[in-house]
Amino acid sequence: MPEQIHLGFGIDKNFGKFAGITITSLVHNNIGHDLIVHIVYDELLPEDMEKLQQMERLYRNLTLYFYQITSTEGMTFVVPPGHITQAMYYRYLFADMLPETVTRLIYMDADIICKGDILPLWQLDLQGKVLAAARDYGENRSCDRIGLKNGRYFNSGVLLMDLTKWRQQKLTQKLFQWLEQVGGTKILWGDQDALNGVIDGEFVELPKIFNCIVINNTTLNEDLQAVIVHYIDYVKPWHSYYVDSNAKELYWQYVKKSLWSDLKPQDGKTVQTVMMTARLLHKQGKYAESASYYEALLKYFLKDKYE
Repeated sequence: MPEQIHLGFGIDKNFGKFAGITITSLVHNNIGHDLIVHIVYDELLPEDMEKLQQMERLYRNLTLYFYQITSTEGMTFVVPPGHITQAMYYRYLFADMLPETVTRLIYMDADIICKGDILPLWQLDLQGKVLAAARDYGENRSCDRIGLKNGRYFNSGVLLMDLTKWRQQKLTQKLFQWLEQVGGTKILWGDQDALNGVIDGEFVELPKIFNCIVINNTTLNEDLQAVIVHYIDYVKPWHSYYVDSNAKELYWQYVKKSLWSDLKPQDGKTVQTVMMTARLLHKQGKYAESASYYEALLKYFLKDKYE
């Protein structure tokens, strides 16, 4: 019998397509398992919902369940400036919104590519803890910022969750209470800070192969046999200004395999990202295209003085 593996995504309308690409990578690399995917969302674009439902018909090892958030009463959302959105907090809601028969779940962000078998992650011994996660880079600064004494701070992009213990500990309520008490004074990474603040070091450490963090301007470490590649930070591989790398190539391999194969690299909307695009195009030898971006910046800065 194939192993049933429950996975969860918490998204808004901006990330429906990217969740679909992540799910595409999961089904291609876990053909021997039955993947049951639970999607908690506030709103999805109709075309993305249609394609997600089409995926379920396309892949025999995939089942999808959708849970729409209709009320946020009692929830406190602290959304720092930048690329983080309210939807990052939806990972708190699986224990409450999913049937109690779902007792274990792998949560994943929608900026991830899976390139291997997730069964070892699914079967990991939680040792009585409520979750397992990989320790984050720069954890000393994060511990100091939110006042953790244990020196252990995790990245919340991949979580193995014991939903039974989560429900017993009323963890969802505790997380929103922590956010309400702390407010925006210390919070930089939103849901991740609150999870660390409440869990306070009581988590099982995931091997980094299950959350291999990649940041723009770095390359995927091929020596690390990554199962899950996580593209953190505000520059994503679907942006036109993401640097050429093995990690970028990996992402677009799965775009082409997905129902979103017509996806085009997205341009930036800030001066910084337009500059990044211009520099990358110049580096690629696309000088005329690069110049057009610099020209657009000149027009922006000079406004009506530009002729």
